[in-house]
Amino acid sequence: MAGAALAVGVPVTLRQLDVIERLPDVPWRGFDANKVTTSPEAYPIGGIPDGIAACLLYTTEIGLVLSRRRQRRLGRSTKWIDRLLGVCVGGGAIGAAFYAYQMAAIEKKACVYCLSNIALNFAMVPFAWRLLRQRSR
Repeated sequence: MAGAALAVGVPVTLRQLDVIERLPDVPWRGFDANKVTTSPEAYPIGGIPDGIAACLLYTTEIGLVLSRRRQRRLGRSTKWIDRLLGVCVGGGAIGAAFYAYQMAAIEKKACVYCLSNIALNFAMVPFAWRLLRQRSR
């Protein structure tokens, strides 16, 4: 899921950095990916695009999953990796809820890219929760 979210996040980040001029969008009323991804709310910390933070989060999650697999294959403990992954996924879900609120309440427009990543962030929560609840070796 983090890989899918990263694949969706890259074009958004490229748009936010003005590397590409326009994102392809769905032709439905209420959707405007270009407006949402270039709004002031999409640059929350010192003018840095939120897409950069999102792509870093997804890359970190992928790295943690790969590290976890390696540690388990070697018979080592994954307790700290599981906890870090839980923090990343939890933070992503909180961020996703925040951006969903902003799209609905402030932008009054939706972004198909953002909605898919919001859904992916929420979909990762049960998997991370299961890792945190099980006993790590």
